[in-house]
Amino acid sequence: MKPTNLLTAASLALAGNLAAHTIDHHDAIPHVAVPKIEFATITGNRLVLGKKDGKLTALNTVPVARVAAVGSTPLPSASARLMQSAFGAFPKVKTRSDGRYFYIESDSIPDHNMMVGITAWQQQVPIPQPYTGNNAWQIPLNPVPARNPLSAKNNFFRGAIALAVNGVPIFNPIKNNGVTDTFTAGELDQWGGHCGRADDYHYHIAPVHLQNQVGRGKPVAWALDGYAIYGYTEANGATARNLDRFNGHDHGTGYHYHATKTYPYLNGGFHGEVQNSGGQVSPQPRASGVRPYTRPLRGAKITGFTGNLQNGYSLKYDVSGRTGYVNYKVAADRTATFTFIDTSGRNTTENYTPRQRRQGGGGGGERRPRPSDNRRPQNREMSEDELLDFFLGGKRDQPSGKRPRSDNNRPTPKGQESGEDRKPWIAAHLTELDTDRDGNVSKAEMLAEAAKTFAGYDRNRDGKLTADEYNGRSGARSAMGGFVKQHAAEFDRDGDQVISRDEVNAFALRMFTKADRDQNNIVTNEEASTRGGGGGGKGGKKGQKRPR
Repeated sequence: MKPTNLLTAASLALAGNLAAHTIDHHDAIPHVAVPKIEFATITGNRLVLGKKDGKLTALNTVPVARVAAVGSTPLPSASARLMQSAFGAFPKVKTRSDGRYFYIESDSIPDHNMMVGITAWQQQVPIPQPYTGNNAWQIPLNPVPARNPLSAKNNFFRGAIALAVNGVPIFNPIKNNGVTDTFTAGELDQWGGHCGRADDYHYHIAPVHLQNQVGRGKPVAWALDGYAIYGYTEANGATARNLDRFNGHDHGTGYHYHATKTYPYLNGGFHGEVQNSGGQVSPQPRASGVRPYTRPLRGAKITGFTGNLQNGYSLKYDVSGRTGYVNYKVAADRTATFTFIDTSGRNTTENYTPRQRRQGGGGGGERRPRPSDNRRPQNREMSEDELLDFFLGGKRDQPSGKRPRSDNNRPTPKGQESGEDRKPWIAAHLTELDTDRDGNVSKAEMLAEAAKTFAGYDRNRDGKLTADEYNGRSGARSAMGGFVKQHAAEFDRDGDQVISRDEVNAFALRMFTKADRDQNNIVTNEEASTRGGGGGGKGGKKGQKRPR
């Protein structure tokens, strides 16, 4: 940019006309009184003007990429140029920037093989993700050191914390239960990746293998706070030393992170400012699944993965010396056909249509039958209203020809089958819930049942229920226990695959409040036996006390 153009840009910036967009050559330039300036230059990515007294004054606090001369395009900052160079090594990855953020579009499918070697498999497979347009990844071009840096040891267990230069997201190495190291647990393939609940492939450790494409001494990823992540060494080949608790340092070239062969493997938190929303960095793209999430298949090891997007993929796994396959293809409209061949040789084909996922994962969508290896429940997930209605004696459609299942997963007695009213759950379990034997259920008794249920499954007493825990045997006899196990996805409101104590308590309170028709914090036998519950004072005088 020529000095004269810089002066023009400075004038317009002072007038407030160029803070957020590039001026077209047809735009009229207003008359603005500008202090006498002897020279203009660019320092870093800031426009700096030399005043008459020789003192340098930064009149523009917006990155220079946002302030362009008349008839020109925004100039990329040094950060943008570095990112363009790194991400540009992968033709499938598309990038753009606006001066504040660098945007990356990808389908999260890398060029290398995937999944082979995983010994703790949750039966998910890689499918392309729509990380494009408004759902693209965004990385700050001008990272700002955080006043209170956040560690990934106890934060950010959901969603990505970084993005590899091949467009594949990188999640926290610690699993979303807040305890398990995914690398040491055998959940990752040889590249450090696996798939999430939306069949979204992602890494959990630094992808140092990408140095083969980008070159030694170049970043292999960017943390979502805007700082680059390099391999094990510096650009000159020397081993990275004096790393802080987040695996980062600044030795005069600007702060950056490094990969390590032990935890935290990449950025162990965020040196820069990020927004922590619901346990993940926000904003970030949504993963989009095409089928319901699946349960772990114990004893399985993935031994093969072949194919491509055009012709489809085949995943091969082994359980106790017996082989099974998942063959699938995802069309351009994101409809998918899956053929499951379990270890007994049984062949089942399922067709799926896309469903949108919440940020960082989550439930939702329709459940469909699957092969016996997968152990998918036959019934679809309920919405919260449907589940409450089910608790309170409403109706629920069942698959044709199938007998519905009760809380303990046994066939529902005749007279309570599909489309017929069933006895409200509180009424059915009133004797168990009514610990003081007064014939009613108080809010305290309901919460006590929720606490007993939670404690029965929380084997390691960490205040969280993982899939292994709530799918296992409860350590306590609990009226609510079977329902938590059968409807875990509906209890898991934030979709992080972990059920918290608060989520169990919150559901118990919502169910109680709906049944407590007069809202007096007591559910009588009469109220408990009323189908569909109530709430909000309906069906009784609000505040009216019933005898205990």
